[in-house]
Amino acid sequence: MASFLGRLMGRGSPVAPTEPVTANERSEKREVAPSVSPGPKPAQAAQAPDTGGAQPGPSFVCREPVLGRDKQISGYRFSLPEAVELRLQSDFKFLQRIYDDAVLRNLTSLEGGALLGPRLAFIKLSPDSLDNPRIHQLPTDNTVLMLAPVHDHFDAELIQGQLATLRQAGFAHGWLLKKPQVLQFTQLPTLAASADFVEFDASSFDGMDVKLLLKTLSTARPTTLPPLKLIAGGLGALDEFGLYFQAGFDLFLGQFITRRENWHAPKSKVNHLRIFRLLNLLRSDAEVAAIADELKHDPVLAFKLLRYINSPVIGLRTPVPSLDRALTVLGRDKFSRWLSLMLFDFKTPGHVERVLTEQALSRAYFLESLSAQGNMPSQANALFILGLFSTLDLLLGQSMPDLLAQAKLPEPVHDALLDQPGPYRDALLLAIAAEGQSPADLQQQAALCGLEPLLVSQRAIQSLTRAHEIACLEAA
Repeated sequence: MASFLGRLMGRGSPVAPTEPVTANERSEKREVAPSVSPGPKPAQAAQAPDTGGAQPGPSFVCREPVLGRDKQISGYRFSLPEAVELRLQSDFKFLQRIYDDAVLRNLTSLEGGALLGPRLAFIKLSPDSLDNPRIHQLPTDNTVLMLAPVHDHFDAELIQGQLATLRQAGFAHGWLLKKPQVLQFTQLPTLAASADFVEFDASSFDGMDVKLLLKTLSTARPTTLPPLKLIAGGLGALDEFGLYFQAGFDLFLGQFITRRENWHAPKSKVNHLRIFRLLNLLRSDAEVAAIADELKHDPVLAFKLLRYINSPVIGLRTPVPSLDRALTVLGRDKFSRWLSLMLFDFKTPGHVERVLTEQALSRAYFLESLSAQGNMPSQANALFILGLFSTLDLLLGQSMPDLLAQAKLPEPVHDALLDQPGPYRDALLLAIAAEGQSPADLQQQAALCGLEPLLVSQRAIQSLTRAHEIACLEAA
């Protein structure tokens, strides 16, 4: 048990529960929770649960994109890996509180309290953790506390009071409904009817179950509340997504998002071959005049570059009227980066394109932000390009070797994208692990790159916000 907790909690010791524990539980806790050096304390005023002198160390949290009806990413859900949650269902109650605190500790450690910018952050917790003071360190404008009962103990009256306090503080909340829990806890549908969001686990309900439960929720919902937002979770296939979409659900998550069922590479607004030629000119140190001349042959690219250089995000005092001047102002590295972003400019992107594009952008900013830290390479721009190109084969429907034959990338980046060992490949595997469901894999890659788990978690979340900002700018 000790090794299990150690692997899943990173290098730090878990947080002790806020409620008193018995002498037997303290003894059991000493056996399952390894003791290590203290981790960083949150900058906010609220205090972490009493740990009896020991402070929690860093750990990893899994994330999952949530789509809206417009088939764009509306937010992310943060939670423990499913395997850990299943394990905790048969374990001591205080362990769930420990792991919930680990999730909250990661999400409240961000500088300035930023969490996904304007998009929703669904944070999956047990109702046992509603008294955790770290909740009040989260931003209220986009945080949704998603509750899922884990143990047999379920005090509906206590939970209602805690939720009323949190709602008064500005927090939204929801319930994750699975058929076994709905049958076990008869008060659960009533509680869910008063929430802001309700997630149906598609893997545990059939069509009739969903219809009956929707009727129950509608009947029990207070008339003073706005319409309930419905989430379809655990969607494994595109057909399931279609059924819940037609049923009027508002948000969707599951493996269907990245499955390539009946999907073909989309057409782009820009000429990919032209972009690759320009990238190659940059790599061969061609004169600015030669690069500008090549750019003049593509009015779409030329227009987009001038629009970008003169946008508020660049902040120039006087407009840039010419392409060669724009190239001079941007410089080779920034122009190379902007060109690479243009490879993700699609005419009619669907949800797969949007998710893969955001994944590539978040990897790029994640790797760039870790440049020269630990064992990471010091070339920030090369790391950015590495992350950006890592999903391009899927998006363009070409093999990675074929793509790399068209674009002469720096040799370490080229080799890493072809699975050749080295520090750049280690860095890419870290970015991939940060998106996965295995904290053990992420911890292993972080250790290989010489990085602390808390730093990795912070930069992974911050990169999602940055990727969204850039995606919105490029879509303008």
